[in-house]
Amino acid sequence: MSRHFTFDYEERATLRDGTPIVMRLLRPEDKQLLREGFERLSPESRYTRFFSPKQALSDDELHYLCDIDQENHFAIGAARELEDGTRVGLGIARFIKIADGVAEAAVAVADEMQGRGLGRLLFLRLCAAARERGITTFQCEVLGSNASMKHLLDALGVEREVTVSQGVVSFDLQVPEILPTEPISTPAPEGPMYRLLRAASENASDWTVAIRNLWGARTPKE
Repeated sequence: MSRHFTFDYEERATLRDGTPIVMRLLRPEDKQLLREGFERLSPESRYTRFFSPKQALSDDELHYLCDIDQENHFAIGAARELEDGTRVGLGIARFIKIADGVAEAAVAVADEMQGRGLGRLLFLRLCAAARERGITTFQCEVLGSNASMKHLLDALGVEREVTVSQGVVSFDLQVPEILPTEPISTPAPEGPMYRLLRAASENASDWTVAIRNLWGARTPKE
């Protein structure tokens, strides 16, 4: 079966506010782009994603995040293309396979781009790519102290498996079958994953389904 999300994949799209973006799979040469994108995150967004204060990405972490096989560790990035051809990173969605059919999943969107539909679009593409690679379940984590957690869990409804440990809420969701070219304007069907997407698109939650280990970050030693 042929795949849509290959190393040749590149997609141009327009967000609902008119912002043009370009999406493609992450490459080893994207380390600097990722570093600059991280530096543009607010301290609050960094903490929400990494579960701890973090000032910068190390060289080892950039290697971990960018030198990937796009099979068991998959990542797709979105950027704005400037007039001189350079690109500014706006968001990343990724998953890492942890068992047959199961992967940890995370999406990060630059602070200034939140609420414009980019997180939703990246997650739609992440779901389609996961299905291409035999992933049917996403395992996600968020900080239990996040003020938007109640909205997130309410959006998910009862069709979820939730565990809480040391202030981190973990939940598993079935990955919906989505076309790789699904437009962002498509009405969302029912189901827990789509209720999560709706909550994200309506700013009911900070769209940072964060996994500390997924991003290669480590909390400071005791």
